Amino acid sequence: MTTGGSEHSESGFLTEAFEGISRTFTDVEVITTSEVNVVAKAKRYGRWWLLKVLRAEVAASAVHQQRLRKELEILMQLQHPGVVTAYGLEEVEGMGPCIVMDYVDGLTLTEWLQGENTKEGRRRVACELTETIGYIHSKGIVHRDLKPSNIIVTHHGERVVLIDFGLADTDSYAILKQPAGTLKYMAPEQRENETADARNDIYSLGMVLRQMDLGRSYNHIIKRCLLPIDDRFQNVKAMQQAMERRRSLVRRWTATLTILLLLTAMGVLLLLGMKYRSQEQRMKSQQFLIDTQQTKIEQQRQKLDSMQHDIVEHRQVQTTQGQAIESLTEHVDTVADYQQRQEAKKAEMLRREQSQQRMSVAFMAGVDSLRKSVNETGIGAQERYDRGVHTIEQHVENRAYGLTDEEKNEVRVCLLSVLETMKKGWQD
Repeated sequence: MTTGGSEHSESGFLTEAFEGISRTFTDVEVITTSEVNVVAKAKRYGRWWLLKVLRAEVAASAVHQQRLRKELEILMQLQHPGVVTAYGLEEVEGMGPCIVMDYVDGLTLTEWLQGENTKEGRRRVACELTETIGYIHSKGIVHRDLKPSNIIVTHHGERVVLIDFGLADTDSYAILKQPAGTLKYMAPEQRENETADARNDIYSLGMVLRQMDLGRSYNHIIKRCLLPIDDRFQNVKAMQQAMERRRSLVRRWTATLTILLLLTAMGVLLLLGMKYRSQEQRMKSQQFLIDTQQTKIEQQRQKLDSMQHDIVEHRQVQTTQGQAIESLTEHVDTVADYQQRQEAKKAEMLRREQSQQRMSVAFMAGVDSLRKSVNETGIGAQERYDRGVHTIEQHVENRAYGLTDEEKNEVRVCLLSVLETMKKGWQD
């Protein structure tokens, strides 16, 4: 309906964009890039979406265009909380034809396993993942690229969502049949066989579960997932039944163990009760003996107190005697020290007297020797002086006088003084 040249909706609802909400994709941010595809997130109508488009290098390839359309058609067949939801193929400005999907806010399984989580939480994620794979198999679809980076654990509620169906296949498609997958998680037969087989996903699922550290109760199931194709689980339902049997077995063992523990606890309590009664009787008997012993101990304590009083008085007497002995000892030590000092003084005086005697004898003898050596006529004053010095040195070093080095030096100085006096007389 048109009025006044303006176009309005007959229902009265707004059909044009308004502030804060755009019907075109904005805030485009590339998340991952592979050899074939680019995956980005973008905002429209105030919420985030996921866009998957071919890379510019292969965008014109008919084969890759068919592959993108095939992925969309497979996703449109799946409506499950554990599978990313696709809404269609749209031409996005600046990107080209894109698969538009829900943006799943969470962590890849690889990132989630690196964080803090419990074994019970990991087992719950494993069960949800297995149930989701069972659902897509029920639709005749094989994912063919199961790996931790294609599994998202949401932030809120920790819901498990399977993404990236770029390699998914079903028997209803006759195009793009070729071996595909990620080598580390790919089943051996998947590397050579182009036909999609649900057992390929079961092998990949076993590889993923092995990284999740689910406990020993899951080891048998994981090992069977990794067996040759004819020996592993033939479908996810059989795998789920095995997991349920394992959980039931664990529950039964837990219940049995709990009952055994309760019975053991009851038996222990009964034995403890009987033992308590017996101990109570023994304790009464022992209490009587203890009371009797305490009376005797009290009597002994009184005797000890009396003895301690006597000991204290005796120690006081000993202390007084010790102080007297210490005083007398100090006096004796003082007298002994005085005597030692007096004896030392006498010895020092005697030593000095003996030294003076030795030096006097040596000096007098030295003067005689000096006179004899320098009184020779016919020689000059300097030669007399040199002879005198030589005579002094020989005389001082003569061991007959028993002089010490200090005494020798003093006698030498005195004799040299005499020689100097003689020298002045020669010069005059």
